[in-house]
Amino acid sequence: MAETLYIKNMVCDRCIMAVRAVLTRCCGIEPLAVELGEVRLPRPLTEPEHET
Repeated sequence: MAETLYIKNMVCDRCIMAVRAVLTRCCGIEPLAVELGEVRLPRPLTEPEHET
């Protein structure tokens, strides 16, 4: 079940790279898509992942 997260203040390609890197390195989640202001994940985040 995919989940979409909405992120404020993403304004450039560097933001996209940074969000993708944090999700991959810190949470071990490979996002389905990262766009300005929006991230689609393959599954919902757990409570500890939200805090990271």
